[in-house]
Amino acid sequence: MVDTFDLLSRWLHMLAAMGAVGGMLFMRFALLPATAQLAPESRDALLQAVRSRWAKAVMAAIALLLLSGLYNISRKEITYQVSPLYHALFGVKFLLAMGIFFLASALVGRSEAYAGIRRHAGRWLLVNLLLAVLLVCISGVLRQIELQPKSSGPQPASRAEGPAFSCVDVCATHCLPPTGSTRPARAEGHRHG
Repeated sequence: MVDTFDLLSRWLHMLAAMGAVGGMLFMRFALLPATAQLAPESRDALLQAVRSRWAKAVMAAIALLLLSGLYNISRKEITYQVSPLYHALFGVKFLLAMGIFFLASALVGRSEAYAGIRRHAGRWLLVNLLLAVLLVCISGVLRQIELQPKSSGPQPASRAEGPAFSCVDVCATHCLPPTGSTRPARAEGHRHG
């Protein structure tokens, strides 16, 4: 059964990411090269006009990505037994997202503290795009990690995988005398299986 709110959250997350990355691609590979041929005052006026409009879309995308992303991971934590590998990769993905959000905000913002980033917008847009590609690759790996539902409990091992415990483990517990004990071990040839 598909939960409509979960599906809506996933769609919003993907649409916000596509819009933000698409905007960065457009700015880096279309807008900046095209404005390089303009006179400096015309170029600066055009870039400022684009930046002020794009800033609203960037902030909306960041808000949607944070809200839907936190909702999605909380649902996953509630529903599945999440492995340490999944947590580690998600942590890296989250840190990359924070870096991407920072650079995107600095590129569209008005703060003088980040004027240097805006002066070298082509370089920083490229860095941000590379971070976004890395984030998407990590997301793909996360989608491939098999998660067990919490409600079903631990799954028994199949015959192909072998037993969930070894005979050595069982014999060490049940067949061998405790350390320092004078009790003899069980009969030789005792088998488990």
